[in-house]
Amino acid sequence: MAQNLLIVDDESSLCWVLGQFFTSAGYRVDSARALDEALGLMTTGRYDLVISDLRLSGTQSEEGLLLADFVRRFAPETRVVLLTAFATQEITERARELGVDLVLPKPQPLPALARHVSQLLTAAR
Repeated sequence: MAQNLLIVDDESSLCWVLGQFFTSAGYRVDSARALDEALGLMTTGRYDLVISDLRLSGTQSEEGLLLADFVRRFAPETRVVLLTAFATQEITERARELGVDLVLPKPQPLPALARHVSQLLTAAR
């Protein structure tokens, strides 16, 4: 049975690339480019894992953390990966406090991201 992924990034090209990559690996993939779109998908679908960018609407935004908080409360079994080119110790700590499973630097090589996703989906919560 295919597992469901939600990819959230304001860059449509990255959503497309990740979507194609994970679809070809056998996953079912939905994508969103904004927080409200992602929240809508989370309330109508079930996802095994969410991959989200930290910043969805500007250089100082942190919608990825808002999404992670929502996921933890609405679907606690869903794993969360946060991608960001702006990781700091503070962001990483806040992400962990919100239940983010993994914070990864952006860009992330696709094979490495695939390994992380596979490991998270097979690990016990």
